[in-house]
Amino acid sequence: MYRVPLSEKIGDLADKHFVTLEEDTLVGVAARIMRDNDLSCVLVSRKKSNDPIGIVTERDMLYRVLAENKGPYKVDLGSIMSSPLITINSNFSASDAISVMRSKNIRRLAVQQMKGGQITGIVTLMSVVGNIPSQSIELAELQLPEDLVAGGRGIISCPYCNSTFECKNDITRHIDECHILNS
Repeated sequence: MYRVPLSEKIGDLADKHFVTLEEDTLVGVAARIMRDNDLSCVLVSRKKSNDPIGIVTERDMLYRVLAENKGPYKVDLGSIMSSPLITINSNFSASDAISVMRSKNIRRLAVQQMKGGQITGIVTLMSVVGNIPSQSIELAELQLPEDLVAGGRGIISCPYCNSTFECKNDITRHIDECHILNS
């Protein structure tokens, strides 16, 4: 089974291929750019600035535009983006990135050279843990933060949905069946 070394620098795992669009870009235009570039998200910047202030994902487009019956050519990225943009230093470890994503309940992080520095890539939870069950890291085998193990009773929380389990086999099966196979 392939395992991402949890000590590996997140900057080495980040996808360097990303797009930044201005906040007044229409969702329909952004969706086309994402499709053409095989991207699951875009960073969003203020007009005439290249400094990202937020992020829009495929899920944002689906839930905040289509599910709300809003026209993709009437809604701009600024109105559906998640902001502020959560970032991580490229020198931090994969384990650090997983902890940040867990604590913020997000699936993507922008990777930057240093605090306040240039964005150099995007890392997703799936890119860290693997997106195929036969190659995925068992999240239950991570060094779990104490706040995920309830009062020493051995209750483990799923980092995706916060469902609780009593043993690592149950949480591993849950993650594989509910989050990895369905992503």
